Amino acid sequence: MAAPGVMASVITGTALLHGFGAPVEVTALVTAMVAVLLALLVVTFFWKVSVHSAVASGALTILVTVFGPWSLVLAPVVVLIGCSRVRLRCHAAGQVGVGFLIGAAVSSPAFGLVR
Repeated sequence: MAAPGVMASVITGTALLHGFGAPVEVTALVTAMVAVLLALLVVTFFWKVSVHSAVASGALTILVTVFGPWSLVLAPVVVLIGCSRVRLRCHAAGQVGVGFLIGAAVSSPAFGLVR
């Protein structure tokens, strides 16, 4: 399974960002995405959830947090990503919806804690 390798890579990258003094917003963004990946990892043991949808909604949520509600103009892109996952038969609509919810619910608090 590729998940341990992905997690090791992301955690190493996060440590390097912190160690080399990257801007706090960048470190917070990567940390938030790690938190989303960890939440998805837990759920994926029981049910397949769309990582693409989770990352897209998490990124949008952080954009709204940083730049304000005008960033919601990008919401159709997030919806299109979800629709593509269903259309490609990679996920059912429920798996995409749960991915959206996990991404949004986990990314913003994690970003806020680090920022």
